[in-house]
Amino acid sequence: MKNLRKIKSSKKIFIGISVSVITIIVWLAIFEIFLRFFYPQSLSPDFLPTIDRDTFSEYDSVLGWSLKPNAEGSFFSGEFNIRIKNNGQGLRINHTINPKKSKFRIAFLGDSNVWGFGVEDKNRMSEQMEKMLGNIEVINFGVSGYGTDQYYLSLNKSVLKYDPDMVITTFYPNDLIETGNSINHGYPKPYFNMTQKGLVLTNVPVPRIANWSDRKYPFMIKINFFLSHTSHAYALMKPLLKKIYNDFKDPGTITPYWIEMIRVPMIKEYENYFDLNGRIYCKMSDELKQRNISLVVVNIPHRSYLIQKELKTQLKDYHVSQDSIDIQRPISLMENLSRKCGFKFIDIYQYFRSYHDATKFYYAVDEHLNTNGHKKVAEILAENLE
Repeated sequence: MKNLRKIKSSKKIFIGISVSVITIIVWLAIFEIFLRFFYPQSLSPDFLPTIDRDTFSEYDSVLGWSLKPNAEGSFFSGEFNIRIKNNGQGLRINHTINPKKSKFRIAFLGDSNVWGFGVEDKNRMSEQMEKMLGNIEVINFGVSGYGTDQYYLSLNKSVLKYDPDMVITTFYPNDLIETGNSINHGYPKPYFNMTQKGLVLTNVPVPRIANWSDRKYPFMIKINFFLSHTSHAYALMKPLLKKIYNDFKDPGTITPYWIEMIRVPMIKEYENYFDLNGRIYCKMSDELKQRNISLVVVNIPHRSYLIQKELKTQLKDYHVSQDSIDIQRPISLMENLSRKCGFKFIDIYQYFRSYHDATKFYYAVDEHLNTNGHKKVAEILAENLE
């Protein structure tokens, strides 16, 4: 009898769970159909997503990676869906650049913000600044993931072939850690050692890695790819699911770069990173001066530096005291460096912080500048350089 009651009880539990699962599936299906007809979401155009470095770049023995000539594809997230196309010269520009200039020419170097992460070509800071300044030409040499060392190395490899009158580079907080290491997010890159004789380039030729199509993705990542490509309900709930995941996730013991950058006193590791970046900037400035080319370095602030609520949450998560940070510290360091090495420094933070709501310059989830941010940076640069 006891065994019979156990069987009946187990059967009831199984039926109850099955009914609940079926009910949830039915309601999700109804919700999915409703969204498709009345509130469609932006879905990933491809099952395997395009990736900024893997899809639009290729292996480079000196730089680690560089933009792949004629590469084209969709670039998608829940916040943007754009089309990217490189020209035959390996630049993310929709026309061919004549190496011989006919007007004042500016070469714009930078990482993903300059490359235009999530922003259409015409809306990037370089293209907008060109329109605002008038009779000049701005060539965008931005490559996602680049650091200060790669800006410098790209000068002789490609940039100077276009005979610029001015070179603009951006400074972003992750430049320190990226330049200070021989691997960036799993991508091998060149690395400068600091010696008594000066900077010594190492890790060149840069080791190769597998192409993105050869990489193996975990099962849950493939599920994410599939649902992002097919499900409107998943696309709608994805930000909420991500927030829930982040709320329960242990931040870990490694403090992110945007906090380490403003920590006072700066830890020894980051002091070394800054010293290395500074030496490269001085070397870049000196070599450009010899060619009568001016260097301008533009500080792009991390969004957390402008959004106090967000910064306070991050400091709490990583157990960092509010009294042990100084947002102005990296700015003062760069200003001192600009005077020492003779380049012009433009601080975007000082302009952005004067606006009541700086969130309008960045994506809500992604940390990159959005179209409004690119436009505002272009206005600031045009005003300072005119």
